[in-house]
Order: sequence, then structure tokens, then C-alpha cells
Amino acid sequence: MEKLDYLRKSRLCKGLTEPELQNLSAISQLKRLSKGEMLFFEGDEARGFYLLLVGKVRVYKSSPEGKEQILHQINPGQIFAEVAIFEGKYYPADCSAVLDSVVAFFPKPDFIKLIEESPQISLKIIASMAGFLREFTETVENLALKEVPSRIAGYLLKLSLKEGDDMVTLDMTKAELAKKLGTQSETLSRGFRKLSNQNIIKVNGKKISILDRNRLIDIAEGEKI
Repeated sequence: MEKLDYLRKSRLCKGLTEPELQNLSAISQLKRLSKGEMLFFEGDEARGFYLLLVGKVRVYKSSPEGKEQILHQINPGQIFAEVAIFEGKYYPADCSAVLDSVVAFFPKPDFIKLIEESPQISLKIIASMAGFLREFTETVENLALKEVPSRIAGYLLKLSLKEGDDMVTLDMTKAELAKKLGTQSETLSRGFRKLSNQNIIKVNGKKISILDRNRLIDIAEGEKI
């Protein structure tokens, strides 16, 4: 698949005309990553932003003790590291490939020149970025205000909405999910057990059945089990 075809399918390029898409493609650079390979480190110069085309990457913070907190789990079609466009000279977190991946890199100077010449592109791209910012805001709110079962409930409801079914499949390992939800693997397992013991969900490996959606919604909104 050619670069233009990858871009055409992405959230970033949704709504762009074919000439706009070609202009965006012209300034981008493809990079292939092996599983586990670092794309950038916290503190690296923010020279531009990325669009994931294939695979999966994660953006995370690491403590001096080695503890990790996943900020974003990036799926194909999503942009990331967009801080380089708006403010900041350095990337504020680490980024590595969860799977073999392909990303498109958009250098900041070339991107700014493009939107100066075609301002309508910037409005369409800002709209796509708004959804990503909303997801990040939800992550911060969950970590600050909600207990682990509530975070699990919210995650399962989002998966259910995405898959359109009450039977969902975890899209990451439980170790990765624990990091994403800001907890330890043991605490995550206890949270799943609490929900399962009350017949709110049924767990079968990575397959989760939602048995009581209304109760799960209440818990996601902060109601204690």
C-alpha cells in the first residue's frame, strides 16, 4: 500500500480533498518500527508530529523506579506527539512500538508552511485533533478521581461502543491495560473479580461479556461496588 493510500484512510485526513491530501502526503516521511523499538524519548527535540499507519504504539511516562503510566495507546489512523505543532520544544513522554508498526512523520516547519498556504486544511485537522484531546482529558479525569473498578467499567463500555456488542475483546494485554488505567496488574485483576462476582461482567480470558450494562454505567460514573 502506498503512502497516499495509508493517509486517505486515517482520521487525520478525514474530510480532506484529494489535492489537500496529496499536499499533506508530499511533506510526510514514512518510518518503520520493530516491536519494542523506541520512536522518541521524553526530552527529545519535538521536530514534528506523527500519524500511525500500521501496528500499535504507546505513549507513556516512566518514573525513576521504572514504573510506567500509559498516556495513550495509539491505533492506526490516530495522530500523536502533536505538542510539537502548538507548543513546547521537547516531547513530554516516551513512545515505543507495541507491534511492528509504520508511522508517517510530519516535520513542523513543513506542516506550518502548508497550513499557511492552505488554511482550510488546518481547520479540518484541528477537528480531528479535538477527539484525541477529549480522550486524553478522560484519561486524566479517570486517574485522578475514579477507583480501579470505575476505570475498568469505563474502558469496557468504550470497547462495547466501538465493537457494537456486549461481548468485547481486550485490545491489549492485562499488563498493558493496568498501565493504561494507572494501577498494578494485581489490583486490576481484583477489579475484574469484583465486577465478575457481582454478575456485572463475565470474564473468559480476553473475552469479556457485559451482563448488566446499567450497573456497569453506574460504576463507570463513580458509584462504588
